[in-house]
Amino acid sequence: MLLSASQMLASSDSLYMDALSLYEQGNFESALESWQRVVESGFESPELFYNMGNAAFRSNSIGHAVLYYEKALKLDPSMNDAENNLEFLSRYKSDAFEEVPEFFLRTWFSKAVHALPEHAWSIMALAGFVFTLAFLLLYIFTRGLTLKKTSFFASLAGLLFTVFTLSSALASHHEIIHPESGIILSPSVLVRSTPSETGTELFILHEGTRVKVNEEVTGWHNIRIIDGREGWIRTDDFGTI
Repeated sequence: MLLSASQMLASSDSLYMDALSLYEQGNFESALESWQRVVESGFESPELFYNMGNAAFRSNSIGHAVLYYEKALKLDPSMNDAENNLEFLSRYKSDAFEEVPEFFLRTWFSKAVHALPEHAWSIMALAGFVFTLAFLLLYIFTRGLTLKKTSFFASLAGLLFTVFTLSSALASHHEIIHPESGIILSPSVLVRSTPSETGTELFILHEGTRVKVNEEVTGWHNIRIIDGREGWIRTDDFGTI
């Protein structure tokens, strides 16, 4: 028998509250399992992932704690508590690498995209389009030279704003649908030169380390770390943000 949407919502809400109760009782692992079932039922929120991060940390699972805080920030970049907890967890990480500098415009655009959630960029893009259209119509139908110039430059500025916010919304949506970053979850992982247990051992990563996720071969993923090194790890050894 299939559950209706309202029944699914009620079931998830019940699981969520049960998990809160377990967490308050100090049963952190059981609370985390209950919240995981909420996610599996199709419901997500920054608060849910934040709570999961807290439960994972108190269960001594640093990798999962980092993963869930990152997921919370992905849905709500303004969640300061999750950001502060990530900074606190950095002292527990074993890996430290020197980041390879990237083109400054790419860095700037990436930071801008992550500054706001997808829906905020979408609303701003729509507002920019309406603004641009309004001043474009004013430019076409007005006769006064001063007003015509003003409306032209306003519509041009609106067009640039619309293009930027729409690009940010699309980039944010793409990251949600096709995650490009992951967190190492296993205590330690051997990174190999090929997607095989017989591949040459290149280096070791530890739980909590963030990686860039590239191509996939059955059971394996190619990853890159911030210092530019690449290799292959098993899919089970990390979680996508």
